[in-house]
Amino acid sequence: MPTGAPDTPALRRILRLLFSEEEAALAARLPSIVAVDRLARDLGRDPVDLHAQLTSMAQRGLVLDLEHRGERWVALAPVVIGFFEFTFMRVRDDAPMEELAELFDEYLFTDDEHRLAHAVFAGSVQVGRSLVREEALPARPPTEVLAWERATSIVADARTVAVSACPCRTHAGLLDRACDAPVRTCLSFDGAAEALLRADLAEPISNDEGLEILASAKAAGLAQTADNVKERIAYLCNCCGCCCGMMQAIRDAGLHDAIVSSNWVARIDPDQCRGCRDGCVTACPATAIERRDSQGQGRRAYWAVLDAERCLGCGVCVDRCRFEALDLVPREQRPYTPDSTLDRMIAMAVERGKLGDLLLDTLDGAGPVAVARLLQHLERSSLGTALRAIEPLRSVFLRGLLAAVHRGAARVPAP
Repeated sequence: MPTGAPDTPALRRILRLLFSEEEAALAARLPSIVAVDRLARDLGRDPVDLHAQLTSMAQRGLVLDLEHRGERWVALAPVVIGFFEFTFMRVRDDAPMEELAELFDEYLFTDDEHRLAHAVFAGSVQVGRSLVREEALPARPPTEVLAWERATSIVADARTVAVSACPCRTHAGLLDRACDAPVRTCLSFDGAAEALLRADLAEPISNDEGLEILASAKAAGLAQTADNVKERIAYLCNCCGCCCGMMQAIRDAGLHDAIVSSNWVARIDPDQCRGCRDGCVTACPATAIERRDSQGQGRRAYWAVLDAERCLGCGVCVDRCRFEALDLVPREQRPYTPDSTLDRMIAMAVERGKLGDLLLDTLDGAGPVAVARLLQHLERSSLGTALRAIEPLRSVFLRGLLAAVHRGAARVPAP
């Protein structure tokens, strides 16, 4: 996968609790994604036995399986987004949930260096992106809001919809520090929903039920975070600032790009702002707004000040303000949103120096389309970024490609 998982004693204890020795040996042989029948041939395993073992692992959230063109594929779940979420999407009787909650808390949130957060979220391309609250937009938005930007369209247009317990609030609840926001809020769609349903990690619901859950989450002041792609969106989270792991990466680790912002940004009208204590400042899940002394510049002693770089453009603050002092305006520069999951994985791998892992694992056997997407992304990247991405591969072909693309702009050094 295009992110890493720092090795710590807490992670090793988590893995020992989740995996048997036999399952750990199998997991160590899994590439990022592979057809199960091909894996059986490579390992010399009986396909029926291997399918059964992987089904058991999928039911415990250790691997993710999916059907593609009549063939079953399986991927080892990363830590985030992966077996942390799958572990806490339900409270299980067959696992030491309180102990796991404490270990995950140690691994994810109490590390002073925030090593996992930096491994997963240190970059501009992320797994999640903020969705703008449509109700907070102007009656006639100055720019078009596309279907993949609208939470209601994502839910209404899905072929299959499922709901799970929010893993972040379930995890916080096991530690006796959950907020009072609703828990049955984690929505998944189509292939991802079907995989979670097969693993008994979600329950099927109708599109209308999904829209009702979305409306209730908005009423509770939750922000909407979706799969950072335009096509085949897999999930939609309804996030609070206190329990959500991605929000905590923003708030506590200072990784302001841990969630990609929407194409909108909040704007505060200083003449309307009352500088209250319980409005936008407390509503913002990313702590992008603070209450400051106006230093005599405003009509009141205090006013709200927005950090536009930190703003997710979710629109929660607009809904919370009683004085109509906030609105949303289009961002001057729209964030990059990959077309597909494959495009996102390639972009993240290039950015994080994991291109070699992606080529050897995920793209192995994926065909010319995947390789073509990789080459297209390298062509669009800056020369420095592309060179850093391919340097560990020592590929004469890729260096030749970059030399052709950037000829005249810079000289590509020989390997």
